[in-house]
Amino acid sequence: MNRGWAWAFGLIALGALGIRCVQLDLRPMHNDEAVNAIRQAAAWSSEPYRYDPGEHHGPTLYYFSLIPIRLRGVPSFAALDEATLRLTPALAGVAMVLLLWPLRHALGAGATVAAAGFTALSPALVFYSRNFIHEMLLGLFTLLLGVAVWRYTSERRASWAVLAGVALGLMHATKETFVLPLGALAIAVAVVSRWEGGPGFLAQWRRTWNGRHVLWAAFAALVVSVTFYTSFFTHWRGPLDSILSYLPWLQRAAGDSPHIHPWYFYLERLLWFQRPRGPLWTEGLILVLACVAMGLALRGQGLGPTNRVLVRGVMIYTLTLTVFYTLIPYKTPWCLVGFWHGFVLLAGVGAARLACWLMPLTARALYAGLLTAGVVHLGWQCWQANFVRHSDWRNPYVYAQTVPDVLRMARRVLDLARVHADGPRMPVQVAVPNHGYWPLPWYWRSLERVGWYDRFPEAPWAPVVVAAAEWNVKLDERSGRRWVMTGLYELRPRVFLELYVELELWKRWLAQRTPPPDTAQP
Repeated sequence: MNRGWAWAFGLIALGALGIRCVQLDLRPMHNDEAVNAIRQAAAWSSEPYRYDPGEHHGPTLYYFSLIPIRLRGVPSFAALDEATLRLTPALAGVAMVLLLWPLRHALGAGATVAAAGFTALSPALVFYSRNFIHEMLLGLFTLLLGVAVWRYTSERRASWAVLAGVALGLMHATKETFVLPLGALAIAVAVVSRWEGGPGFLAQWRRTWNGRHVLWAAFAALVVSVTFYTSFFTHWRGPLDSILSYLPWLQRAAGDSPHIHPWYFYLERLLWFQRPRGPLWTEGLILVLACVAMGLALRGQGLGPTNRVLVRGVMIYTLTLTVFYTLIPYKTPWCLVGFWHGFVLLAGVGAARLACWLMPLTARALYAGLLTAGVVHLGWQCWQANFVRHSDWRNPYVYAQTVPDVLRMARRVLDLARVHADGPRMPVQVAVPNHGYWPLPWYWRSLERVGWYDRFPEAPWAPVVVAAAEWNVKLDERSGRRWVMTGLYELRPRVFLELYVELELWKRWLAQRTPPPDTAQP
């Protein structure tokens, strides 16, 4: 790769850093983000973190997040902010761009830079890089495993085998669904070995892999996984729980969950998504270019021997993982990160090969214009998805997203605590069915006496009461107007909460915020 390509790659990486890391606190915390943020407190405290086999996924997100927390000098959990938490997945998204560099000799300079550009700009990849969830870490560690395996098959160096083991251990310690990309990778390696090796592929397989190196890789994976699941050797039940976790997760995958969607759920969001009064969203350019690369891989033409093997492997991996995710009834949109990044890599190859094929100047100019228009459109969608319509239900990557209106209620309750005699110990009662009050526990983490209920309490007593609007409790009428209903707030689309405040506290807050008559402005 000459210096020009290297500069282009570096600029793309810097662009990916900027897109992912600016204004990370712009969007309200999603339910899952808030749950993870509260879990972060356990990893932060002196008590050992406990992995929960029924919820919350693996511990790597929480431990890696301690790095920016320490570097930024956050003094307490109450002082922790959304930007600091989201920095970990954001940097993981940048690392997914940087990890393409070790593949430059196999993919080629143009394909590597194009794949880096699509990774940096993909609206889906950017959006989920800016969420405090596990998916980007799983995508990063999966890519690291693929790069390490590829470099090992090319160089037969023990260091690459150990790195592959480390990546595998990190995948296991990140999320239970690691088995899906791992299975897809195993199928890809087996199919491509048979495809390229012919009848002697088993002998070729044995020559490729050194048994001692494989043992080192397995040992590295075991050490990494055990280290995280035992919370650095303080909770020895963690590794067993990581195995037991598949019992509840298999039930959800089979359909025991509210997140059941049709097979085309992911593809609709990626390729053709439009809601009333919303724009048309599509990353179809990436799919079209990926199909070009897959056509080349199937025909075995237009690619060098090394390039062909890698592209075929990425193709089989991507298609297999896509089938896995589309067939599983349980679907949440961030799960698309794993297989969509495979299409992004293939799109880089397709874009570069098309540029080489088109010899007439007019054809190249037309292709350059169309490609530029497509990239600009991706950039526009990326901007809209992450900085303009970041909480809009018409955004294809938004899913049960908290709307900004809840921030008004969160601030109002915190303001009430400031004028209450007990300050942060002011009692608050929150009653919403099915634990639907998240992410409020995150926003009210500085309050020490908040009660959380799945049904409205028979005897509400707190000076501040939050209730689901669907219950129509009319607390101000039932209580002889001890409470006053001060507002109706939207938590998520079409999910509303009522805020009741004790009358005397409300009067005190109004007096505090209203200037005396002699200082009031005319």
